[in-house]
Amino acid sequence: MKTFLKIFGGLVALLLIVVVAGGVLLGMFFDPNEYKPEIQKLALEQGGVQLEIDGDLGWSVFPWLGIEINQIKVSYPGKPQLAELNQAQVSVELPALLSGNVRMSSILLDGLTLNLEKNKDGSTNWAVSGAGQQASGTAETPDTNAAETAGGAAIALDIESIAITNGNISYNDATSGSKVLLKNFTMTSGKVTTGAFFPAELSFQAEQYQAGQQQMTIDSALKAEFFLDLANQQYKIKGLESTLGLTGAPFNGKTVSVKLSTDIESDLNKETATLKGMSLSAANIIADGDITVTSFSKPVISGNLKVARFSLQELLTALGQPAIETTDPDVLKAISFNAELGGAPNTLGLNKMNLMLDDTRFNGSFAMNLASGSIAFNLKGDELNADRYLPPAKEQPAQAGSDSAAKSSGYSKEPVVPVELLKGLEMDVDLGLKKLLINGLTLSNLELDTSAHGGLVNMSKINADMYNGTLRNSVVIDVRKTPVRFHVKKNIKGIQVGDLLKDMADVDRLTGTFNTQTDMTAQGESVYAIVNSLNGNANVTMPDGTVKGIDIAQTICQGFNNVAALGVNADQVDRSTPFADLSSNFKFTNGVVSNNDLITKLDAITLRGKGNVSLPAQNLDYRLGLTIEENLFKKTCAVNNNLEGVEWPINCKGSFDTEPAKLCRPDASVLKELLKQKAKKQLESKLMDKLGGDEGSKTENAKKLLKGLFGN
Repeated sequence: MKTFLKIFGGLVALLLIVVVAGGVLLGMFFDPNEYKPEIQKLALEQGGVQLEIDGDLGWSVFPWLGIEINQIKVSYPGKPQLAELNQAQVSVELPALLSGNVRMSSILLDGLTLNLEKNKDGSTNWAVSGAGQQASGTAETPDTNAAETAGGAAIALDIESIAITNGNISYNDATSGSKVLLKNFTMTSGKVTTGAFFPAELSFQAEQYQAGQQQMTIDSALKAEFFLDLANQQYKIKGLESTLGLTGAPFNGKTVSVKLSTDIESDLNKETATLKGMSLSAANIIADGDITVTSFSKPVISGNLKVARFSLQELLTALGQPAIETTDPDVLKAISFNAELGGAPNTLGLNKMNLMLDDTRFNGSFAMNLASGSIAFNLKGDELNADRYLPPAKEQPAQAGSDSAAKSSGYSKEPVVPVELLKGLEMDVDLGLKKLLINGLTLSNLELDTSAHGGLVNMSKINADMYNGTLRNSVVIDVRKTPVRFHVKKNIKGIQVGDLLKDMADVDRLTGTFNTQTDMTAQGESVYAIVNSLNGNANVTMPDGTVKGIDIAQTICQGFNNVAALGVNADQVDRSTPFADLSSNFKFTNGVVSNNDLITKLDAITLRGKGNVSLPAQNLDYRLGLTIEENLFKKTCAVNNNLEGVEWPINCKGSFDTEPAKLCRPDASVLKELLKQKAKKQLESKLMDKLGGDEGSKTENAKKLLKGLFGN
């Protein structure tokens, strides 16, 4: 056995001597430049690429196995040049390599240029084709297997330094008209050793073009200390400092600075990665936090995130965007955010979320499934004065032209429902606000609950409390079917109209309690389709109330007396009109609104209404009737008994763009009938005085004569 070991040891020593001697002889007697034609031919035959070697080739074998390449160009046959390299140098120490370690001198890669072209037909200059593709595919298989075989071995790196300089990449996509340039790419490092930190720096400039016009430029720089433990698959980055300078059309010529600093640790065996002490700034926004990711296949994300107080108006200015015009110039200047990161696997979750918008505080949570993109969002706020955020009021310019210019041109048939967007929504949203002031109105306990899954959008709660009443609404949009279907329910109960009008329009003319219930359906994607498919029912009631500033009953009564000359003028006692029992039911049938039971009591008058309003045809045919009731009229207005119980109709008929004065007019036939009856009675009285006979015969004779004159 000892003899065998001696023989084996001798053979190994002899082999080493031969390798060393061969390396020396190769370096002394063989010039690799003499084999350029053979190398270029082999590249074409085996790799399918055209290789041009314009510079010198150099090599060494022992003790350093090294190669030097100068000025080479690469392209595929019949296609534009793909790559160009000015110089590359690399050498490995053979004895260290044989012992399983990688010890290298400085690695140099200078002047690497890649030109990536995509033509309008989709073809590229980097795709392998034909025999070259087959040869390339054949050659790649052993490399992959070799990499897999070597993957389990622990390799110790010892590289003097790495320098990649003057790198340039160009990507031109003719199909979209876009072009991206990566220029002056530089990466340098100190001594690279496994198990120890080493410094490295990186910088580049980038330019983005669209249709030949430059859209954006980027200046980037990065420096940090890196740690590699290949055996244990542990990697660290310490003191990372990265800066980006963004300039271009999106920022209207301004430069936006983005900075990132953090420490990063990753253990691939344990599938963990951590960002510690992260600080990210962009313009005037500063975000800090710590983030940990575990289980890379279904990541679990934890940590915390904080965005310091900032001004949105200043941010917009820094981004080259116009400031938002608001009624209150002091809003949007104090915004901050913080949250804890956590949640189920494969989910990005924000818990204990706290958002400050000026004086309003919001709390909630957010979760997004990283696989499906589904969202769960919960946000509740305290008090928000939305009027402060509305655009300042501006005077509307007077509109010239006749009224006919404002006539409706009909409903648009263009789709307004974003069907594809709604189909893709996967979310559950729960929003709430304790108090909201908007357009002068005060609402409290606002709720908006929305779920959207598989094309069914259900806004189950659109609720609020206001003016001693409640709003309870819901909307369902179903885009799973064609045409799109809508179902809307509204329930408004107990709202004090007087208080509402005071806040909304500073009007104190009407009081009362307003109630309504609505259940409507529609279908279609355009306004035209929706209007023409409106179906359902609505009910409106106001049990009691007052119209202030005018006694409608007296005014109408006085008008009756004056117009018909049937009584005496009334003296108004009160400047208000109480009303009661206002109620009406509406039925919608394919956009046509039918109403046959409108009724309310205005002090001494009963108002009734019935008719139809066609939304598709944009016209109406509606009749209002005013009746003076015997048991009420004597309270405020002395009216001739001829008017008691008589309905005075007002007919409203025409299109929506008809002038109001022409749209609704009194029915003159009633007035004519009353005048006819009055004339008949006056004539009857005179005839009775002139006709002979007793009273009974006088009356009977007068009636016969009048019947012949008036027909009844």
